[in-house]
Amino acid sequence: MAAVLLGNKLHPPVLADHLIARPQLLKLLERGRDAKLILISSPAGTGKSTVLAAWLKQQHSPAAWLSLDQGDDTLGQFLLYLLGALQTLSLGLGDGLLELLRQQDAVNVEPLLIQLSNDFARLDRKVILILDDYHFLSDPKIHSAVEFLLDHLPSQVCLVIATRTDPPLSLSRLRVRHQLLEIRGIDLRFDLAEVTHFLNGSQRLGLSSTAIAHLETQTEGWIAALQLAALSLTERPDKEAFVETFVGSHRYLVDYLVDEVLSRQPAQLKIFLQRMAILERFDTSLCGAVIGQPTDPELLSRLEAANLFLIPLDDERRWYRFHHLFGEFLRHRLMRDEPDLVPELHRRASAWFEHLGWTDDAIRHAFLAGDDRLAARLANDMAAQLAVHWNSEQFTRYFHRLPVALMLLYPRLCLYYGWFLVTTGQFAAFRVALPTLGKSRVHAVEPQTIDAAFLSLQAYAHLHQLEFVDTVLAFQQALDLLECGEQCSSDVEMKLVRIGITTTLGFICPYFDLRRATVLFADNLDQSRQFGSFIGIAHGTVGLARVNHQLGQLHEAGHILEQGLFHFESSRSDLTKRYGAWNVGDLHVGMGRLQYEWNQLGAAEASVRQARASNELYGAAAVLGDELELSLRLALIHGELEAATAALHQLDRLSASIRHHDSLAKQLFEGRTMASRLALVAHLSQSPQTPPDASQAPALPSRLLAEVGDWLRSRQLDVVGLAQSLGGHHILARWLLARDEPAEAATLLGTLITAAQAEDRGDDLIQFLLLLALAFRRLGRQEEAMEALGRALDLGKAEGYCRSFLDLGPEMHILLTQRAETQPTPYLTALLSAFPESGGSAATSEPYRANETTSWAHEALNARENEVLRLLERGQTHKQIARELQLSPNTVRWYMKSLYSKLRVNNRTEALHHARTLKLV
Repeated sequence: MAAVLLGNKLHPPVLADHLIARPQLLKLLERGRDAKLILISSPAGTGKSTVLAAWLKQQHSPAAWLSLDQGDDTLGQFLLYLLGALQTLSLGLGDGLLELLRQQDAVNVEPLLIQLSNDFARLDRKVILILDDYHFLSDPKIHSAVEFLLDHLPSQVCLVIATRTDPPLSLSRLRVRHQLLEIRGIDLRFDLAEVTHFLNGSQRLGLSSTAIAHLETQTEGWIAALQLAALSLTERPDKEAFVETFVGSHRYLVDYLVDEVLSRQPAQLKIFLQRMAILERFDTSLCGAVIGQPTDPELLSRLEAANLFLIPLDDERRWYRFHHLFGEFLRHRLMRDEPDLVPELHRRASAWFEHLGWTDDAIRHAFLAGDDRLAARLANDMAAQLAVHWNSEQFTRYFHRLPVALMLLYPRLCLYYGWFLVTTGQFAAFRVALPTLGKSRVHAVEPQTIDAAFLSLQAYAHLHQLEFVDTVLAFQQALDLLECGEQCSSDVEMKLVRIGITTTLGFICPYFDLRRATVLFADNLDQSRQFGSFIGIAHGTVGLARVNHQLGQLHEAGHILEQGLFHFESSRSDLTKRYGAWNVGDLHVGMGRLQYEWNQLGAAEASVRQARASNELYGAAAVLGDELELSLRLALIHGELEAATAALHQLDRLSASIRHHDSLAKQLFEGRTMASRLALVAHLSQSPQTPPDASQAPALPSRLLAEVGDWLRSRQLDVVGLAQSLGGHHILARWLLARDEPAEAATLLGTLITAAQAEDRGDDLIQFLLLLALAFRRLGRQEEAMEALGRALDLGKAEGYCRSFLDLGPEMHILLTQRAETQPTPYLTALLSAFPESGGSAATSEPYRANETTSWAHEALNARENEVLRLLERGQTHKQIARELQLSPNTVRWYMKSLYSKLRVNNRTEALHHARTLKLV
């Protein structure tokens, strides 16, 4: 046994001149003075000794320090140095015990420990005993001796153990008794301010904030890595460039980790660590799959306790990851030692993730294995899943990595790639890719369905480029193919493809055939609910509500929106909420439009707020545009001209941000801004106010009208065609009236009314009739004005239309008053009472509801629907009707749903009953 002790082991390390002050850690240590044990357990190079030395410098209590090493891993040697450390305090601790230790030769040290404990108890002051680098000790006798001391440690002594691995002491017992203060690696890591102070203060490297943030992220505040980086940076002329390349394979870092960490581990554990480094995160099951043999369930927790740079990812400590730099270091070692094994390890990981349905990770490891065929197969398998739970980032990542030739073997993959290009506005790329993607149909289970899907995408792309002729052609071809595919596939994914097709066609259809759009969206909604497709439910709900609003069926639209909001907001599924969030904003703003029309201004404002809140994270331009337009109108009602002007400016900026290659979206947004300008002009003409910028007061209406005029001329709206559905002619009619050109307006409105009637556009029809009534009044054609107004009242009564009348101001009030003098009705009375001119309330709480059934619902039945109704009345099934009318059963079902919609019933029995009441059969 050595009699001479190394004196430098009995003193704390000397602190550097430019030490980083860490007051929070020192406070934490100070709080632990009353505990029996302070345990600082963290990986190498995390500053354990330094922070303890700094803490001791501010202590008034005497402290004994013992730096342990491998030579102390016997009980006798350990006790020898322990007594030596205590005797540096000159408090009489352990006097005579060195001689006793020599006599007993460390066979029975309990008497020695008892005397030492008694010596501690006689102290009249607090003493701190620090055992640094305790991880060098493995002899169970040493741990038993320390345990004995801990058990009998009086309150005058605070024991501090600094170690890289948790010692085998009764930590849990101390923890329960609140006799233990633990400081871990996460507590010791430098934060960004400390990293900055270290690199630019102590080391004077003059790095930019970006470079410092990069190093802080790379090192995760690991002090040793920062010191090694700083050491390297002093040699570099271009420090910023070096920071970008500082990774786990840096030579200083490698040397440190080999010397201080890896070389101290058993050979099998080194292999295990290196192979696990291919994983971003892991649990024991995944480890076993990658290694190819079961893994001890306790292994990872033991590695964590050993501070081998494992970071727990959950409270249960099931999932872990490596420290970034340590993980990189291990991967480099793996590539050096076992390069041929790496692809196989990734394949095993891919199989494990695929088995559990974590397809994204499965594909990523397939790519890392260099196995594109496996990645393509997995991506194809998950294509339908991505369609249900849309994630364009995944699409982008996968499609851009897969060779085209390989993708052609997977038709569904090609289809969803096309969908991705179209729905992200990459129309030119879609057209270029389409011929290539189409080659995949030879591998399709249902080539007809795939063809229909591609045609629907073509139609969608044509529509967004305002190529209406081509849109109609592709749209009809897609519908024909879809109808021919009556024999519904049993393939679930093909059914999901059909959901996608009906969704796409549903968005096209309102521009040509509102009734068919209703059927498509209703079908889409039914199928989406059946398959739990969140995106399908969201699109179906929004589309169906919007179409019903356009049809003038406001109550039905409201009912659909309420159901949609209930579905998304009451769902406990995080997935539903996540993927439905964008559409919840759309649903709220749709509900707000209805509430606005019903003059429920408070409810409309609440819906706007909810839409805004829902859309905050997603920033969907369509939702934002609708919300701003509605906000502007609400602000005008309250006379808040500044708020309305601000909303218009925001709309202008939003419109300007829309990409020019998407002509449809561009035109729709521009239309919104023009309609909002006209609303502002109408407000100023009805109740002149001083604009926010008083210097522009006289010029504002003229300027706004001129801007609208320029836009209309740029669109060359001199004929009524398909483009009317984009709102251009609607704006033209209002612009002509605002310029007091009633004759031109009346001519245009006559054409628009004919078109709206033919296309069942009930909402447009009411708006056009009201504008026509104003035009006729200005022209002195009072009788025609009253006729137009009467038709609008008849159409608007059942659905409670209100703001469409009120927003036309005093002129409409005069017309309604004249009408009421000769033909008063409860609806007319309710409308007049809501006008400010009548001194009534500006808002209502409930929409007006008529008791009568409107007549225009059954008037809209077309010839084919009447035929279907007649055959239903004969008791024929839809297949029998299909044979008699030479239509596909699918087409007959569409007509039946359209029929139900027009009659506002839910099934065949109700339809026939209602039809008989109306004498339709």
